[in-house]
Amino acid sequence: MTLVCTSCDEVVEDEADWHDESELCNACFEVSGGPMYCCGIMYDNGEDTCRSCGDPL
Repeated sequence: MTLVCTSCDEVVEDEADWHDESELCNACFEVSGGPMYCCGIMYDNGEDTCRSCGDPL
């Protein structure tokens, strides 16, 4: 099974570098707690879609 980070799209070779619950590599998971930005708007209340363009955050 190929593991691909849903944030940075990198292929994760070693399962030790993978965070199962979030489907993120460990590097992205460590910084995932902060606010997300899209179209110049900050999202920090658990939103998952940009209100401006509709892209997933």
